[in-house]
Amino acid sequence: MFELVPDTQGSTLTLLLKGDLLFEEIVAFNDKLREYSKTPKITHLVLDLAEVRQMDKAGLGALVSLNTSMQRYGRKLVLLHPSPYFQGLLLEAEIEGFFPVCESLEELKGFIPENKLKGRDSDKR
Repeated sequence: MFELVPDTQGSTLTLLLKGDLLFEEIVAFNDKLREYSKTPKITHLVLDLAEVRQMDKAGLGALVSLNTSMQRYGRKLVLLHPSPYFQGLLLEAEIEGFFPVCESLEELKGFIPENKLKGRDSDKR
């Protein structure tokens, strides 16, 4: 079971993904992500993966599809705090580099400097 916790700051919407994201929930996950990606006035959708325990390749596929869709509208999907497991999924699928990936909140602030992003940083866990 997964949960998305939104936090909007300026033109950036951050979604903290909590829990497991497995095949049987992909349709609901995809629908929620697409709904959030259409939030007016956002330019960046940041998906914080710090609390993801499991994700399968179907979840990764949903992220690839969303990223492609958002790019058509001049928006960016950024992945924050990817676990070693998630980074392994990207390598296995041979799509590392497809998404902007920030390992810390400090790195994200450098990537999206126009916003004063706040929040917890997984480096301090």
